[in-house]
This record gives sequence, structure tokens and C-alpha cells, in this order.
Amino acid sequence: MKNLLTIIFITVSHILISGQNRNTINCKITYLPTIRHESTSTKISKIQAKKIDSLIQLKSYKIDLNDNDLKMIKELYDKEDFQGNKIHKISELAYLTLLKEKEVTIDFDSINSFSEKSITDLISSVIDGSPFTLKVNTKNNQLTFTNNFSGIPRLKELQEYLIFYSIYNELTFCKNDNELVKNYFGRRNLMKNLIYFMEKLELY
Repeated sequence: MKNLLTIIFITVSHILISGQNRNTINCKITYLPTIRHESTSTKISKIQAKKIDSLIQLKSYKIDLNDNDLKMIKELYDKEDFQGNKIHKISELAYLTLLKEKEVTIDFDSINSFSEKSITDLISSVIDGSPFTLKVNTKNNQLTFTNNFSGIPRLKELQEYLIFYSIYNELTFCKNDNELVKNYFGRRNLMKNLIYFMEKLELY
């Protein structure tokens, strides 16, 4: 009888904890080199949870580019290092096509098939900075994204980045006044990731 009551208690506790974690976005950030931690949990509505479920099921992601986006892309395309070499090495054809079509569609299956063995990919998640773990829990899905607010996602992490980018721009998570998070999921950083994606795409 005592064992049965223990099992019932553990089961009920698990259900209660699972229920508490459902429809939430958990944000954990570590600030280096001080190793200061920051953790927050944001509750999401059932309607928001359904939208997130739809995002997680997407096979591709379309980005429509406005005039300001194209201006930022031009700045990134023209940017040079101190030796006069272009920092972002995308072809002129790809650049002009982007300006003409004013949109880009990212196919997640294609990204996941890419091999990431270049030294750039291996060090894209910097050691210093502010590593983070974001976890969204809905009734039907759970998604975790681990990266660094001072770095950029690798190709195989681009899907998670775009999902959390979409969520953040409808529902702010982590602390509202956190500039690191705002900048990471801001439009300019999205354009940087888009250029990085196009650069890598042309290598394969």
C-alpha cells in the first residue's frame, strides 16, 4: 500500500510539473567571463502555442525583403576588410538576383544535408560572449536552441534560429530590456544570417 501511494504521488507530481512546463519559453543565458547566469520563463497562450507548432512543422522559410532590408544587404555585400577584400563572399549574380526578387526561401531539408567541416563553421559559436539555451514547450512539441548571442548560427542551426526569430518578434522572451537578445533577433542580424547562408550555399 505504501509503495502504491508513493507511485501515485510521483505520477501526480510528474503530471503537475509537466503541466507547469507546457506552453512556456525558457531562456537561460550565461555571461562570460564572469559566469553570471540569467534564467527566465515566459508563459504563452494556446493560440501562440499553435502558431509555434506550425513554425516547427515548416519545411521551408520564406523571407520577404523590404527596402530597408535591401539597403542593409547592400551594405553587407559592399563591406570590406582592412585589406580591401570583401568580407561576405557571395557572387554578384546571387546578390543581383536577391535585389530583383526581393525574397528568399530557405529549404530546411537542403540545409540539413550540408556538410559543415570548414573551420569557419566550427568556430562560429564563439567561446566567449553570452552562450544561451532557449527551450519552447507546447502540448505537441518541444524545441531547444543552444547558441551564443555573440556569434551566429551554423547552417544546421538556422532552422532553430528562424523559428525563435519568428517567436521573438511576436512574443518577447528572456528579459524585455535585454539588448543582446533584441539585437540577436533583430532585423539587421537576420540579414547578416541571410548573407552568411547564401555564402555557404554557394560553396556546396
